[in-house]
This record gives sequence, structure tokens and C-alpha cells, in this order.
Amino acid sequence: MIKIALGFALLLAVAAPATAQVKSDVAPERFDAADTNDDGKVDRAEYDGFVEELVLLYDVDRDEKLSRNEVSDARDVSKFDKIDANKDGYLTIAEIDAFTDSDFAVMDGNSDGSIDRDEAKRSR
Repeated sequence: MIKIALGFALLLAVAAPATAQVKSDVAPERFDAADTNDDGKVDRAEYDGFVEELVLLYDVDRDEKLSRNEVSDARDVSKFDKIDANKDGYLTIAEIDAFTDSDFAVMDGNSDGSIDRDEAKRSR
């Protein structure tokens, strides 16, 4: 969720990331916000929590899904169609979770179950 979401996340993040999506040098506060235990890494639980918070921030009508309009200010809105698996024009938590599963795996370059600052930088 750091890149969406940090990318969308980690897209947003979409998440991420998303998309989106840590700019470690330019926006270290995103990484730091996701790293809730301050250990210099973002594990899957922290990533998921960060993405969920982003979804809540973007979901202005509180219908538990995101419309294209609601994410129009996201870093990378081009991922909307990729995340919208059923092509109904909304992003559900399930669709975002499915996207962030693969997004997290890609960002976790050494497969240790967490994303450190260097991995977050490389995944941009």
C-alpha cells in the first residue's frame, strides 16, 4: 500500500500505489505514515492499514467504494481501469486488495515480507 499507497496506495496505492507510492526523498512523510511502528520498514499489515486510510480519505460519499471522480486527484489515475476488475466504474475494497497484493509483492524486492525505504525508492 506504500507505493499506491504509497503508488495509488503505496494508487491510488489505489493504493497504492497506492499505487500508490512513496517518493522517499521528496515525500518521506508517506513512508513514515505507513511505517506505524517506526522500524524503517512497512510490513503487509502496515501497508494494508495505510491503503485503507487512503480509501477512507478519498471515499467522500462514504459508500465504501471509489468512483473515478473521487480519485481524480490521485497520483496515478491511469491505474483505475486496471484495478476496476468488474468494469463497473467503481473501485471496491476487494478490487483494491487484489491489486495491492501484487503491488506489495513487486515492491518487496527481497521477498522478506516488508518494504524498506530503498525498495520503496526502486519501485517508483
